[in-house]
This record gives sequence, C-alpha cells and structure tokens, in this order.
Amino acid sequence: MIVAGYITASTVDLVLVRRVKGGIQLYNHATYDNREFPQLDSILKLYLKKIRNDVSQACLGIAGPIINNEVTTTNLPWHISARDIESEFGITSVKLMNDLVATAHGLFQLPADKLIRFNIGHPMPDGHIGLLAAGNGLGESLIYCDHEKHYPYASEGGHADFAPSNQLETDLWEYLYAEKGQVEVEDVVSFSGIDNIYNFLLSTSRVKPAAWYQKATDCAAKITEMALAGKDETAVKTLDIFVDCYASEAANLALKGMTMGGVYLGGATTKQIMTAIDKAKFMERFVKKGKMQAFLDKVPVNLIIDEKTALLGAAAVALEKAGA
Repeated sequence: MIVAGYITASTVDLVLVRRVKGGIQLYNHATYDNREFPQLDSILKLYLKKIRNDVSQACLGIAGPIINNEVTTTNLPWHISARDIESEFGITSVKLMNDLVATAHGLFQLPADKLIRFNIGHPMPDGHIGLLAAGNGLGESLIYCDHEKHYPYASEGGHADFAPSNQLETDLWEYLYAEKGQVEVEDVVSFSGIDNIYNFLLSTSRVKPAAWYQKATDCAAKITEMALAGKDETAVKTLDIFVDCYASEAANLALKGMTMGGVYLGGATTKQIMTAIDKAKFMERFVKKGKMQAFLDKVPVNLIIDEKTALLGAAAVALEKAGA
C-alpha cells in the first residue's frame, strides 16, 4: 500500500493512493486535528490501524523546511524524521517534502476546471512557474522548467521581509515592527496577517474591537466573514490591504523567478477570499512595479480551487518512487 499525506499547522490529511486509468485515485481519506496529538507518530499509528494494511511507500507534504528528510515544523511543535517513521512503522521508504513542493507536483495533475484565471497573459510552455499559498502561514515555491520538464523546489520566501508599497502599509510595518522586532511577509499575508491588519486599523483609528470580534474563536475567519458580507467597515478595509499585499508579493515572486509559465495562488486563505474579490483590482496591484509593469502584464495568474492539490502532489511522488 502507498500512503500520501499533507501536514499543516492545524490538520493532518492522510490517504491511500493507487494508479487508475486516467490518473491517480485517492481513497480512505482521513483528517486529524493536530491539537489532539502530541506528535505525528500518534496520528500515523491511528491511521495505519484503521486501514489494516502494510504500507511500503509514503510521501508527506509538510509546512516547514525539509533538510536531510526531516523537519522541525515552523508553526507546529513537532519534529518529523523519515528515518524514524520507517523504523517505527516498518515502511520501506518515506519521503518528506515541503508542502508547496507537494502542491507544485499536484498542480500538473489538475484539470482546467480546478483553476480560476485572473490574467491570461502570454504563457510560455517552457516558462518557470511561481506558487504562493496563504493559510496559517505563507508558503512559496518556484518551479524551474528545462525543455518543458518541470522541477519544483522549496522556498522559505514567506519568512522574507515584508516590503510596504505605500504610506498606509509603511504605517502597518511600523506597527508590526514595534510588536515583533521583525516583520515577515507571512505576518501580513496569512490568517494571522488578517488579524494583524485588523488590529493595526483599530489602533490607528483608536476604536475598540467590535463585540463580534471579541466573541470570535477564530478571529481571522470572522474578520473575513464580516468583510465579505460588507458588515464591518474595518474588516472590509482589512481585506483590501491583505489582497493588495498578496498581489504585491505574488509580483515579487514572479520577478525573482521570471515566471513566464505563470503564477498560481493556493492555500485556505486564498480560496476563501480570492473567489470573492475583484480580479481586476488584484491585477492592478500585481503589475504595479514601475518599469517592470510590461513584463508582469504578460505573466499568467491563476487561482487553485482544489483543496487536495498538495495531497495529489504527494501521491504522484509516492507512486513515482514506488514505480507504480
């Protein structure tokens, strides 16, 4: 049996994988809440007991920097080692990969109806590709293309410095710098970033948080809900700033990677917000880079709406390693 997994700061998704005519089949899907488990091995033990089959191959996409097939996760207090998993569970081969690399592999398995086009641009078949995913953190990856063969590689670009593009964003940077001593892109473009922006706006306007905010258990989700419903002016402005900063960072990645194959937006935050925003507004900020505007206007931009893209990518890599 072959197992694929996707591990975020909040959940672990595990599936069994097999090759079928016309593609890859994911089955026996289970989702676990990370808060209920001390380490990944507790979840794996539960899942393997559930499926009652020996596993020969596993590939896990994980939010964090993978070095020598192990990782200490960035937004989760876990240390995961492929060698330890192989030894404990008798699995022949375990491959750990960055979650955005897994998403990049899954990208090539997606049908066209799982994408929403923001900008048609002028795509090049042998162009490099950029990938961003905003969720609990901000994941970034580049996909190098050589003669139409693609090679995804990991990046920790979400932890690079946040660069404000106007006076309001400069004020936001100063507010976060006073709080943290360093301001990462992830501090703005993520679930926690939404909360940070909202509190910055409250601070500058010197008003108290609304009653709905004080009662919220998931502040970022509630801010998003109120903004999309148009029920709170500060929440609406929060999402406006969030989307502008997301577009700016997407453009930064496009410039750094010369991504004439396109930029793809993924992640839980992205899907929740981007399906409701003005695509033209996003693209207006995306291309706003002075002398590089003509180049950025040619970059295709697409939104990924399939939540299983990372799982699909991990599955594809697991099947390839198994020769299936």
